[in-house]
Amino acid sequence: MKAKRLGLMVLSALLTVMVFAGCSKSNSMGTTAPSEASQDTNTGKSDSKQSVKLKMWGAVPPEAGPQAVMDNFNKAFADQGISIEYERYVNDDQGNMKLETNLLAGNDIDIYVSYTLDGLKKRASGQMALDLTPYLEQDKIDLADSFGGAMATSYNIDGKSYAIPTKFDQFGIVLNKDMFDAAGIPIPTEWTMDEFREIAKKLTHGEGQEKVYGMFFNTQQDIFSSLNYFSVQVLGGDVFYKPGGKETNFTDPTIVKSTRTVADMMNVDKSAPTHVDSVTQKLTQEGMFLSGKSAMTIGPWMIRSIKDKVNFPHTFVTAFAPYPTPEKKANMFTQGGLGDLVSINPKSKNTDAAWTFLKWYATEGMLPLSQGGRVPAYKQFDKDSILQAFISGAEDILDAQTTKVVLIEPKTNYAVPSISNKLPEIRKVLGEELEKIYLANKTTETGLADAKKRADELLK
Repeated sequence: MKAKRLGLMVLSALLTVMVFAGCSKSNSMGTTAPSEASQDTNTGKSDSKQSVKLKMWGAVPPEAGPQAVMDNFNKAFADQGISIEYERYVNDDQGNMKLETNLLAGNDIDIYVSYTLDGLKKRASGQMALDLTPYLEQDKIDLADSFGGAMATSYNIDGKSYAIPTKFDQFGIVLNKDMFDAAGIPIPTEWTMDEFREIAKKLTHGEGQEKVYGMFFNTQQDIFSSLNYFSVQVLGGDVFYKPGGKETNFTDPTIVKSTRTVADMMNVDKSAPTHVDSVTQKLTQEGMFLSGKSAMTIGPWMIRSIKDKVNFPHTFVTAFAPYPTPEKKANMFTQGGLGDLVSINPKSKNTDAAWTFLKWYATEGMLPLSQGGRVPAYKQFDKDSILQAFISGAEDILDAQTTKVVLIEPKTNYAVPSISNKLPEIRKVLGEELEKIYLANKTTETGLADAKKRADELLK
């Protein structure tokens, strides 16, 4: 009897082991159905009951606004279990390659910023950017209505939105108001290229190391900017092309006038450093303008440096003026654009949470970046609040009125680019010919005619 009971106990134990072994084997082979949370993760959706930590990559230094944005979001969304951290990448060839390598590898990047349309196109076509159209439709967000009209939808690719353009750009001439005041020159609210040239000559004085230039064009960093910003107000967004995009526009009188003005100010008037000096001496906007070596420079993307009185100590007031035009009242278009194109990585495991952040950032959370010179593109941001953030900490060295009028208040009839046929190749050709013009190796007319001939061959 004892033997029989012992046999039954052994049999029962064996059956128990087999049952647990079967369960264990089923789990190890993956034959059981995944949990609901697992299914959500596999489709890029996050379980709202779980804590989600996002990562954003951008090129702006954390201390220039992004870290404050992260802190604000983490505080506001703590009860939803969503947090985010920021990692900076350098917006150059190497930095962009690093970003794309990590996106393709499926590493932990949920949200990132592209800084050019070409970069966004590459990432969208390479499956590195999520189509945001369903999210926009779900939340009834119209990019054109909310983020800059036709400019916003010009960043769509094949009719789909792969990013939200979050930054609004309006540029103008940056000028030393103290030098203008000392010379008795009012801050221009409109001016022609001839008037601009004469003012630069009046503001130029001294010799050698003591020389102060009226203007610094920064051609060593961007050889196109002066031509583009001066011409776009007359020719519209497709400065390089004739209508239809079958032929370049380099011999247009506006482009000729813009290019000749720059070349003559460098090589004839000597009111701007030559292109040779700019390249060989590695001149910079900060080094020239903020040290008082030039009264004007080409663009206000140096706001962070202007406000940085520790690394760039100065006491003069910076003001802004619109770009000059070929003739009086010649501006038919407004120079401006959008930037900071924020996308979601399609390989993110938390696309819903990433969209929660992106929507909040674009429509509510971006204001701290105004302290570093970035103007939010969302139309509902209060312009006075933007101005206060923009000049915060630099009220004594930034002219509030011209900052608001030139850089912040939206205008009408923006010049929106629509043609990009062979654009990288055309820019290369034009850059080569502009360099010959600025080095005085060719006349303006000859150099631009040669640029047109070479570039038109590319369009055939």
